[in-house]
Amino acid sequence: MSDQIIAPNLDYAAGSLGCAISHVTLWREAVGRHKVITVAEDDAIFSREFERHTSSLLSNIRGDWDFILWSASLRCYAWLNALPGGTGARLEFFPGEVMTHIADFQEAVIEPTLLRAHYLLGTVCYSVSPRGARALLEWCLPIRPMIVDFAGFGLRLNNTGIDCIMAGVMPSLKAYVCLPPLVISDERPEESVRINT
Repeated sequence: MSDQIIAPNLDYAAGSLGCAISHVTLWREAVGRHKVITVAEDDAIFSREFERHTSSLLSNIRGDWDFILWSASLRCYAWLNALPGGTGARLEFFPGEVMTHIADFQEAVIEPTLLRAHYLLGTVCYSVSPRGARALLEWCLPIRPMIVDFAGFGLRLNNTGIDCIMAGVMPSLKAYVCLPPLVISDERPEESVRINT
């Protein structure tokens, strides 16, 4: 694993850089403690049944998984291994009115399942195994300018955030996405707060 986190010519926005360093720090913890960790960003909104569903899904999946994305970002896609032989599918979410009915999302009675993923974008909430974390560290570090080819899907993506560079290693991992998602990203516009003095 590289000790250098950031390549000198990386052009990330300040927020993207801070986010990337946080994820790398947690991957190193997963490797160092040899423990599965679940990572959640500060804008994550959880299903009230998150713990129950994740426990059940993890107990029924083969133990050699590397990465599970529990969340959906309405701006991101997931590319799935739909059929044997390289047949893929793109999973796209549409916002609908979920941001005005968050309690409905949190209380919904669902039966989630894990689907094998080929490429994933978004890092709102995921679990990573020690082996998966090691693979992410070895591939992503140093975080550098690069173009990620989404082979078979006709897409090339410039590395503008940690999830972009992560996508480059996903095909070699045993990666999954949860559907329906147990976590969504809070994409409501921030309200300004006025303080009277």
